[in-house]
Amino acid sequence: MDNLNLRVLKENFKKTLQKTNKTDFLLALSGGIDSMLLLKIAILVNNDKSFNFRAIHINHNHSSNAKEMEKHCSDVCHEYKINLTVKNVHLLSDKNIEEQLRNKRYESFFNHMFKDEVLVLAHHEDDQFETFLYRLFRGASPKGLSSIKEISERKNKILCRPFLQLPKKTIIELSRYFKLKFINDYSNNDLSYDRNYIRSKIVPSINKRWENINKVMNHNIELQNNYSLIVNDYCEKIYMYIIKENHLEIEKLLSYPDYLHSTFLRYWISKEVSYNLSKNEIYSLLSIIKGKNNDYPTYILKNGISIIRYNYCLYIVKNELNKVINNKVWDMRNDVSFGSHQIKLNKLKEEGLYDNLSLKAPITLKKISGNEKIMLNKTHHQELKKIFQNRSIPIWERDKFILFYSHNELLLAYSDKEMFISSELR
Repeated sequence: MDNLNLRVLKENFKKTLQKTNKTDFLLALSGGIDSMLLLKIAILVNNDKSFNFRAIHINHNHSSNAKEMEKHCSDVCHEYKINLTVKNVHLLSDKNIEEQLRNKRYESFFNHMFKDEVLVLAHHEDDQFETFLYRLFRGASPKGLSSIKEISERKNKILCRPFLQLPKKTIIELSRYFKLKFINDYSNNDLSYDRNYIRSKIVPSINKRWENINKVMNHNIELQNNYSLIVNDYCEKIYMYIIKENHLEIEKLLSYPDYLHSTFLRYWISKEVSYNLSKNEIYSLLSIIKGKNNDYPTYILKNGISIIRYNYCLYIVKNELNKVINNKVWDMRNDVSFGSHQIKLNKLKEEGLYDNLSLKAPITLKKISGNEKIMLNKTHHQELKKIFQNRSIPIWERDKFILFYSHNELLLAYSDKEMFISSELR
C-alpha cells in the first residue's frame, strides 16, 4: 500500500469517528485480523491526541484458543500503551449458541462503556454481505435486511464501524503491510454455526459466479434501508389511530389490509420495548389477534415480556417478580412506602381523600387477594373483582391497586391511574 492510499484510509477513519460528535472511543478487540488492524489505525490517527482510545476484549470461553486470543490482545495493548479491559462470559445452555454469544458480548460492551463513550467495531464490507444473507435466511424484514450501519445506536449507546466500506482483501493486504500479528478464532472453523457456513461455503461460491456482487449487495442494502424508512413513516402516521393508552386496539389494526398487520406489530413492539420480533413470534401474535379467545391469551417473547390480549386489545406487559408485601398499619401523619409505591399525604389532599381518611386512622394498607368487597353505594357491598371486570381493568393492572382498610372495612382501592371510593368516605 502506498502512502497516498494509507493517508486516504486514515482520513476516512477519522471522518467516521468525527461523525459521532464524540471524542472517547472503546475499541472492541477479538485478537483477530480485523480488530488488530482497527487498533493499529486508531493508534496512527491519534498522533494529535484528538481522540481518547481504550480497548475491551470479551473472552467467550468457547473457542479452544480463547486464552491465547485474550493474551494476544493484552500483549498488543501493552505494547501500544492502550488501556485494556478483559471480561469473561459463559454460555448458559447449548441452544442458540451464536445468538447467546452475540447478546452476551454486547451486554458486556454496554455494561463497561463510560458515559459519552462510543463503541468502535471492526465490521467490514464482507461482514455486511454475510449479515444480509444471514438475516435473509432467517426471514428478516426490510429493516433487518438494511444490515449494518456505519453509525448506529443500540440501547442508547452509539456504535461506530469505520471499516464498513473496506473489503476483507484490503484488510489482509494492510495487515501484511503493517506486519500485524493476530490470532484466528478456532471456533470460526465450525460449520455447524450459520455464519461460519455462510462465510466458508456460500459467499465464496457467489463471489466466484458474480465478481461485482459486493457492489450489487450494497445497492440492495440501500434499497432495503429506504423501504424500511418508508414503512416506519407510514406506521408512525397511523400509530395514534391504532394505539390508545399504550395498548393496541385489535379491530382498528384489522381494518387495514392483511399485509400491514405483521409490519405494524413489528413496528409497535420495536418502538415500545426496543425488541425485534422474529418470524415465529409474529405468526404467534397474529394467531392471537385473529383468534376468538378474548380471555387473556398470552405470548411470551424471548426477552421475557408478555403480549396479552384482553377486551379486544393487545397489551405489552413487563413481567415482574411477585414479591410478598406484608400489610402495613399507617397513622397518616407522614408519607409512607408500601411495596414499590410511595403514598404521599399532599397527593391525597389534592384528591380530596385525606380529611375523611384521617378520621378513620389508623389505616391498614393491603395488597389485593381476590375476595375483597367495597360499598360504592349506601345499600350493599360489591365484589371488587366484578368492578374491575366492568371497568375493563386487566388483571396485571389490578395488582397495582393498594387497598385502604379501617376496622376491616375497605374504604379505598387506590392506584396511580384509577380509584374506587367507598360510600363510607363520602
